[in-house]
Amino acid sequence: MFIPTPTSLPGGIVLGGLHGSSGKTVLTCLLLAGLAARGHAVQPFKAGPDYIDGGYHNHFCANPSITLDSWLMGKPEVLLAANANTRCATGILEGVMGLFDGASSSTEVGSTMELARWLQWPVVLCVPAAKAGRSLAAALRGFMAEAHPHGIAGVVLNGVSGSSHTEYLREALLPLGVPVLGAIPKSAILEWPERYLGLQSAPEMQLPGNGELAGLAALHLDLAQFETLAQMHPQEQTVAPCPPQEARCRVAVARDEAFHFYYANNLDWLKQQGAELVPFSPIHSHSLPANIDGILLGGGFPELHAGAISDNHSLRTELRQAVLDGVPCYAECGGLMLLADNLTDIRGEVFPMAGVIPGTIEMRPALQHFGYCEASDGGAHPHKGHEFHHSVWNAESERGNAWHVTRKRTGGARQEGFRTGRLHASYVHLYFSNSADLVRTHLGFYS
Repeated sequence: MFIPTPTSLPGGIVLGGLHGSSGKTVLTCLLLAGLAARGHAVQPFKAGPDYIDGGYHNHFCANPSITLDSWLMGKPEVLLAANANTRCATGILEGVMGLFDGASSSTEVGSTMELARWLQWPVVLCVPAAKAGRSLAAALRGFMAEAHPHGIAGVVLNGVSGSSHTEYLREALLPLGVPVLGAIPKSAILEWPERYLGLQSAPEMQLPGNGELAGLAALHLDLAQFETLAQMHPQEQTVAPCPPQEARCRVAVARDEAFHFYYANNLDWLKQQGAELVPFSPIHSHSLPANIDGILLGGGFPELHAGAISDNHSLRTELRQAVLDGVPCYAECGGLMLLADNLTDIRGEVFPMAGVIPGTIEMRPALQHFGYCEASDGGAHPHKGHEFHHSVWNAESERGNAWHVTRKRTGGARQEGFRTGRLHASYVHLYFSNSADLVRTHLGFYS
């Protein structure tokens, strides 16, 4: 059972899993819709460096999903972000992978459990139950022992085959003394397809509406028990808006179905620094926004839209000329892919890109680099980052010059990224406030 402490921070629930693909995103979205329908203000959070799941949260909640990553951010920044966003809303934190999985194979560093201990929010496990029987109790007993003394506050059975199966599992888990807070049946509405190691991105999906999902939540989850766990009561007050910052620079931000990997924390930080963020689309816009001081090219899936990006000749040409003319540009992963000479998709078809970075981006069927890393550009402190990509830049070994990247887990190192003039392009995703000077420099704050 969850054991609160005198220093518990009220107003939040952590949703963990036994492993990846446990159904955490479905459960999170059910709770967001279900609790909102009962009059509660809810604030979604996503554990770890993931970009995809937050897009699902955003579909079902007016408040943008906030990243909480203990390794990238550190404890003070995590607590600051959690407290700032739960003043007038209850936090729903979706975990990453399994409850104890993170940056280390031997400790809780970077894991959902580490965040739960920091926040002192109760943990509810989303348990895949489609083919489960009494053995599930043994697995949960191990999770409960590992979580001690924080404890597990409850479980939700995901993918049950019917009421008989649900009752059998409830009986099997009864000796553990952990409440079963719901049972989600197999349902086509909640079967969201996966890509790579996670779900397909939300913009590609035809997701159900909030009302339909709230109805399912009321039917299959004990929302009253969730309210009690999170110390919830109806929220009627509103958050006082922060005074607008005087704009110091105007930043063009690539945002469309191909480019949407942005941490809400990072975009908020840019606004707090005085950036006016002006969206444009490498697929649909014919030109860059006017009078810009910098360009931000985030990650995404440009390989899925390579033809449309390549066909947008005017935008590619203008982007190339802007970077060559010295307009500051910061590009991560998909942004690096956009700036290369060419992109070769998984079928071998070649698509011209912006032509700023020499060489070709080649898609591969297997994951190329994955996990936390440290990137050194010669400064006193390396930048903490994360990589996740199925492509390679074929000129990296000869032309990689942005920094020296070291994998956190294995210690493997390579020269990575491309830097020239005011351009910084890399596969490494950063948490902006922890790499402030680099980001400001390459987004036009110091023009």
